[in-house]
Amino acid sequence: MSQTPVEDYWLAVEAVAEAIVAEFNDADDDDRDELLTRLVHEHTDQHTYVIGTDLQIHTLQYSNHPCASFFQGTYKADHSAHDCFPFAAFAADAFEADVRDKVLELLD
Repeated sequence: MSQTPVEDYWLAVEAVAEAIVAEFNDADDDDRDELLTRLVHEHTDQHTYVIGTDLQIHTLQYSNHPCASFFQGTYKADHSAHDCFPFAAFAADAFEADVRDKVLELLD
């Protein structure tokens, strides 16, 4: 049975979160907060929903955090009307925020 694009997105978020939780639980690191931040970034940085130009728009459409770049400091106020929209940066921050939320949910 075929999934809808929104279901595919949230299945990807869940799969990445589950991989992070598995690695996090197996790690012997004293600074658990730093480890979690590093793992989330490493697992999301080059994900298809971040680097795939056809999927970046899906990330922004289906994310619970499409404006995360405004709050993460990624967005730069010096963009002009003639600049290309930074889809990759916005998708990266949105996907990372969704994955982080799911990881925290799984860890609770």
